[in-house]
Amino acid sequence: MERVSLIQGSVPVIIVAPHGFDQNDFNTALIAEQIANRTKCFAIINRGFERSNQVDCFLDKADCNDINHIHEDVVKEEFLDPIIRYKTRLLKYYDEVFIYHIHGMSDRHKTIVGDPSLGIVLGYGAGKPDSFTCQNWHKDFTLSYLNDNGITSYQGSKGGPMSGWARSNLNQLFRKKYLDERVNSMQLEITYSLRNTDDVAKKTADVISSAVLKMGFYTSFTTNLTFKSY
Repeated sequence: MERVSLIQGSVPVIIVAPHGFDQNDFNTALIAEQIANRTKCFAIINRGFERSNQVDCFLDKADCNDINHIHEDVVKEEFLDPIIRYKTRLLKYYDEVFIYHIHGMSDRHKTIVGDPSLGIVLGYGAGKPDSFTCQNWHKDFTLSYLNDNGITSYQGSKGGPMSGWARSNLNQLFRKKYLDERVNSMQLEITYSLRNTDDVAKKTADVISSAVLKMGFYTSFTTNLTFKSY
């Protein structure tokens, strides 16, 4: 089996599953693939690199969500280069590109926040200082759509572990490594209960797919809602 799957698309959206091989991120590869197929977007899905603190390509070990790891030989060729290549290709034809990073989180986070309905935490670079990876209305639209369609969704708290803010976090690739403000990105941390079977994972992917498609029709979005943070 190939370590990294690539899906060609026709719209300016890239889906990335950096931990698709790991059991902790069970079915995130399936969710990423389902979104790509439904939206006709591009995708890069890690199916073979096991998350590790050290890169060892002979043992199929690397953290593909770590910007430092994905610049190592082989991991760069198989995982990072396609992201750069797709982004560069799309910007020849579109004014901007959007990247969604698909992650998994444990259901224990429901207990931590005291909300058994928690489904997704959206990270967009809130921190100290902020390093936003998408426009505020992108974040608001996505949260509004997910919440309105049955997935209780929070925004990542400032500098928190799900904020997508850390310098080495893949979500910051086009802010802290290769500055390109034409690229917007966010990471979606999905609870286990929304991906614990193939059927459940596909239903979750369908809701995210609809959010991706519908946001393409907007140039701005405002809401009076106040989103919870975690």
